[in-house]
Amino acid sequence: MKKTAVLIAALAGLLLTAQAQAQAPGQGVYLGLSGSTVWTKGGMVYDDTVNEDTKPGGKIYGGYMSTDNWGVELGLHYLGTYDIKFANVKISDMQTAALSAVGVYTQPLFDTGFNVNLRFGLAFTEAKYTCVSSCGVGVPANVSTTVRGVSGTGGLGIGAKLSQAISVRVDFDHFGGIKHQVNLTEYSAGYDILSASVQVHF
Repeated sequence: MKKTAVLIAALAGLLLTAQAQAQAPGQGVYLGLSGSTVWTKGGMVYDDTVNEDTKPGGKIYGGYMSTDNWGVELGLHYLGTYDIKFANVKISDMQTAALSAVGVYTQPLFDTGFNVNLRFGLAFTEAKYTCVSSCGVGVPANVSTTVRGVSGTGGLGIGAKLSQAISVRVDFDHFGGIKHQVNLTEYSAGYDILSASVQVHF
């Protein structure tokens, strides 16, 4: 968690001091790598705590800008592993991942050298619940369960080019209603993600 926060702070500082080489990312293909901090109530099926609600995550992504403003982006997200406690004892953990497909709109931010981006699309999700102790007991029954689903996702970000090949980006994303399941009990939870990325442009 601390390492993720330091990474985000460092890249955010780099973004704020960047001398942008262009006001928009430009057309073409790009690849990126992100470090993230994730907030969720995804482990709420039993008795979670505030500490388990925030975890480090990450993303590998790639995109293609068909114009200076419009493009598409695919991302593979690790949304964290969350401890689930009952009577203050860890009985299981929940690990969540997603594959996102979004449309991207990018616009220069006046004459600042920065650009803002909006992203909307779908996420194909997987929530893996793994029993650690007291397996087979409780309500719902504490057993390992994996469930997949589809949810909507949207995001807002700000970025700047450091050179023609390298840029940095800070994003906030929301995944809505990711499906979870423990034994036969189903529920949904949203995920909020603050991330800092480095992009390579081709």
